[in-house]
Amino acid sequence: MKSYKQITDLLQTITNNHLMLQHFAAGPLDQVDIDKLGQTQYPFLYCEILGANIDNGVMSYDLELLVADMIQTDLTDRNQVYSDTLQMLHDVLNQFIQALANTNTTVEDDYKAELPITCTPFTARFDNELTGWSGSLTIEVSNKNNLCIAPFS
Repeated sequence: MKSYKQITDLLQTITNNHLMLQHFAAGPLDQVDIDKLGQTQYPFLYCEILGANIDNGVMSYDLELLVADMIQTDLTDRNQVYSDTLQMLHDVLNQFIQALANTNTTVEDDYKAELPITCTPFTARFDNELTGWSGSLTIEVSNKNNLCIAPFS
């Protein structure tokens, strides 16, 4: 079974390898401290876990991925930033889905992203002129019931 930590580690690696993205963070979206992000940390990728579902043989993680950048206060570059951040989100999602497919080596490790992924644009979601796109997706992970590996005595 893959964990939420393994998923965020993969997103960190994708961000590190992307030529445009400057920063990655994960956690509750209301804890994003935009004031602490320096001017060199834009655009950034953010992952918020919305919930998880445990079912017979499957666990699913509901995630929201956000790619955001700063825009001019007069909004003159908003369309360009929308275009750029949507392309970056598309890059991340493609790389993420490809990485999920490439790491499935056994049935027990099987996990996949449910498609389609709905993306929504935003501006001024925070206290500044932050603009970008968010995408909501669900990752399904095999959830093998194996009490031999559970931490019980």
